[in-house]
Amino acid sequence: MQKEVFTKLEKLQDSLKAKFHVEEEIKQLPHELKIKKAQLDKLRSDFEELNLNVQTVEKECKTLRFEYDNAVIAHENNQKQMEVISTQREFEALEKQISDSHILEQNLLKQLHAKEKTLTQLKEELEEKSVVLNEVEAEVKSEEAKYDAILIDKVSQKNQLENECNSIVDQYQISPELFKKFSSIVKNKDGSGIVPIHDNVCEGCHMLLPIQFVNEVRSLENIEFCPYCSRVLYYEETELSNSTDSMEIEEGSLSTFADDDEFDLDSF
Repeated sequence: MQKEVFTKLEKLQDSLKAKFHVEEEIKQLPHELKIKKAQLDKLRSDFEELNLNVQTVEKECKTLRFEYDNAVIAHENNQKQMEVISTQREFEALEKQISDSHILEQNLLKQLHAKEKTLTQLKEELEEKSVVLNEVEAEVKSEEAKYDAILIDKVSQKNQLENECNSIVDQYQISPELFKKFSSIVKNKDGSGIVPIHDNVCEGCHMLLPIQFVNEVRSLENIEFCPYCSRVLYYEETELSNSTDSMEIEEGSLSTFADDDEFDLDSF
């Protein structure tokens, strides 16, 4: 009877372990893709910011060009007026205007050249970022295609394993309560949901168990769970079992450890 009971759970454990492994793989799948997408988002943000900067500098260049052209015209007009002045006072005033307009013209020209140089550098940088952006966009697109293909395969595997679990549950009439609890144990204990007792010690957590509790496990009246690690327990004879049984071990009460859910073997 004991072999039949734990054969059922071991079969279920194998399918559950495989299912949880596939689920973990599905969780890990988008990790690299998320990194690539984050990199792409950062590149797009930088590109847009730089592009706006280029547009701003272009407007500034246009404004400086307009102001410079007006300064050139004003300077030329002032020089033409020198031909029609008649007094020393007019001459001195116009001479100052010509000097001021020339200084303004040169200053605007310097500003324009500096701004145009900056614009050229920004456009070169924008072109470089555009190339990188296109490359990363292509990489992300390729990664998304691979991810979609792998995900479809993994989801198919997961669905197949879930069907296997449901088939085992139906075949061996495992109760929904036990299935839920056992699934949680297998998931939280890295695929190890059933362990033997050797010489009154749980082989899952290596804790010494009270003799009374060990005898309850051996009786097979109920499915018993380790009060320390929650795994399903079964008794397995070892060479030292007889000598261990004869040793005087202080029995502790399991009232503080007992699980709320105990299941009769009839529930299978």
